Amino acid sequence: METLEDTRLWQTLAALSAREMNAFRKFLDSPYFNQRTDVIGLLESVMRHMRSKKRVTHKGLWESVHPGKPYDNQQLRLLMSYLHKLAGQFLAVESLMANEADCRRRVVETWGRKGQTAIQARSMEEAFRYLERSPVRNADYYFETYLLHQEQYRQASRQRPEKGAGSQLVDRSINIAFAAMKLRQACLLLAHGQVYDWGFVPSMLEPIDDFVQANNLLDEPCIGIYWHGIRMLRHPDEERYFQAFKALLLAYGGVFPPGEVQDLYLLAINYGVRRVNDGQLSYFHDIMDFYRDGLKHEYLLQDGQLSRFTYHNIVSVALQIDQADWAEVFIQEWTSRLDRRFRERMESFNRAKIAYCRRRYDEAVSLLQRSNYHDPLLNLGARTLLLKIYFELEEFDALQSHLDAFQNYLLRKPELGYHRANYRHLIRYTRKLLALRPNDAAARQSMRQHIESEKILTEKEWLLKCLE
Repeated sequence: METLEDTRLWQTLAALSAREMNAFRKFLDSPYFNQRTDVIGLLESVMRHMRSKKRVTHKGLWESVHPGKPYDNQQLRLLMSYLHKLAGQFLAVESLMANEADCRRRVVETWGRKGQTAIQARSMEEAFRYLERSPVRNADYYFETYLLHQEQYRQASRQRPEKGAGSQLVDRSINIAFAAMKLRQACLLLAHGQVYDWGFVPSMLEPIDDFVQANNLLDEPCIGIYWHGIRMLRHPDEERYFQAFKALLLAYGGVFPPGEVQDLYLLAINYGVRRVNDGQLSYFHDIMDFYRDGLKHEYLLQDGQLSRFTYHNIVSVALQIDQADWAEVFIQEWTSRLDRRFRERMESFNRAKIAYCRRRYDEAVSLLQRSNYHDPLLNLGARTLLLKIYFELEEFDALQSHLDAFQNYLLRKPELGYHRANYRHLIRYTRKLLALRPNDAAARQSMRQHIESEKILTEKEWLLKCLE
C-alpha cells in the first residue's frame, strides 16, 4: 500500500528547511495565495507525521484532515496535488524575493508598462544605485545592467526616437554580459568534461576572444578569470595561464557571489590535484594557497559549515608540504565548523595523520582506535594508516593479521568500485614487500617497475620509498 512517504508532496516538503517550512505555513495563510482551509489542514497533518517519523497511509492521512468523513482517494490526491503546486509557487516567490536586483528591475519595467514615467525614472535611479553598491561584478551583474539600460533606452526612444539616447550603453552592456556568460559556461563545462572525459569542445570562443581583446576586457575579473581558466585547462603545459588565473582569482574572488566563487576555487583546486597526479608536486603549494584564502574569506563553506571532505583534503595537502604545525592549528580552529555528526571521527583521524607524519606512532594508533569509522572511505584511510605504521615499526605479525582483515573488509564491500581496486593493489604490493629477500636487486627492480606502471594506486610514493 502506498504511503505518504512515497509521494512527491512528502519529498518536496521534506526538502524544506525549518525556516522555509514556517514561511510556507504563513504563505498558505495569505488569501492572496490560498483560500482553502483544507490545504492548511493537510500541511499541518503532514508536518505532524514528519515530526513523529511514523509511516502513514493515504487513508490515515485523509482521516487526520477530514475526521469522520468517508475516505475519498480522488479528493485526497487532488488536495495533495494542489498543496504540492502551492509549494512550488512558494519556492518561486522565495527565489524571486532573494534576488533584490531582479525585483527592483521588474518594478522598473512594470512602471514603464503602466506609463508612469516619473515614478519609473525614480525607480530606475534606485535600481542602478543598488547595483553599484553591490560588490558583485559577475556576468549576472552585467546582464542586470543590460536589462536596466534596455528599459531606459526603450522609454527614451518613445519620447525622442531621433536621439537614440542610451543605445551605446545597451550595446556595450549586453556584449560584456554575453561574453562573460559564455566564457563562464565554457570554462565550467570544459573543467567538468575533463574530469569525465566527455571530449567537450566549447563553441564560439574565437569571435568572443577577438571581441574581448579588441575591447580590452581582460581587466574585467568576470571575463579575465574565465578567459585564463579556459586556456589553463586547454594548455596545461603553459604555466602562465594558470598563474594569471590564480592571481586574478585570489585578488578578485570577492566580486563573485558565494556559489560562483566556491565553484571557481574548487575548479582551481581540482586542476591543481590533476597536475599533482601528473607528477607536478609543486602544485601542492598552489592548492594550499587556494585553501588558505578560501578559509580566510569563507568561500569554501556551505551554509556556514565546512565539508568533511574539504577538511580532510586540507590536512592532507598541508602534510604534503611539511605544514604539520599549520594543520594542527587548522584542526583546532575549524573542527567546530564541521557537521556535528562527523566532528569526532574527522578530528581523531586527521590528528592521527599528523602524529604519523611526526613519527609518533603510538599516538597515531591511539587516535585511530578512539573512533568508529562508519564512513567506508574514512575506514579505508584508517586501515591504510595502520598498515603503514605496522610496516615502519617492523611489527610484521601484526601487519599480516591487519592485511588479512583489510582484505576481508574489501570482500564485504563490493560497492567500493574504484577504491576497492586501489586498496587491493596496496595490500598485494605490501605482501610482496614482506616477501622480498634483502639482497634480491632484480626482484626489487621488477617490483619498482610494476608499482610505477600501476594506474590505480594512491600509495605509490610510499611503496616506492619502502623499496629503497
